[in-house]
Amino acid sequence: MKRLISILLLTFVCSVLKTYAQTNVSVDTSVPVSTQISNVRYEFIQSTQNNLHAFLLDKFTGQVWRYKIVKKEFEELKREKPDIVIPDKVNYQMYISADNNSMCFLLNVHTGQMWRYIYKDGERTFRKMDMPWDSIK
Repeated sequence: MKRLISILLLTFVCSVLKTYAQTNVSVDTSVPVSTQISNVRYEFIQSTQNNLHAFLLDKFTGQVWRYKIVKKEFEELKREKPDIVIPDKVNYQMYISADNNSMCFLLNVHTGQMWRYIYKDGERTFRKMDMPWDSIK
């Protein structure tokens, strides 16, 4: 009987806390992700937390440019080991983490290959990631 009362009490407390959190806390859970609208070639994606992470993406070729806030111009970013694309179709999607805006990824939606945005030694590039299926032989 004590166990049943404890479970009911815990359930009640959890529901009260959930109701309180929903009415009193406003959290922006939006994540900057490029869309999969067909035949839209270019898209501008910007971090919701840091305006230094603003990119122009060519979704057909995977080419990415970073918008430089201070100079108000675009800088072309290199991509390590580009892969196969389907001509005149959307091939790439971009994602910037809502929690950590340094976690920025480029994904080929057809091959599953991914690149991570890296800023190291003054160079900004998209570095090819090792994918789980790459090690399967």
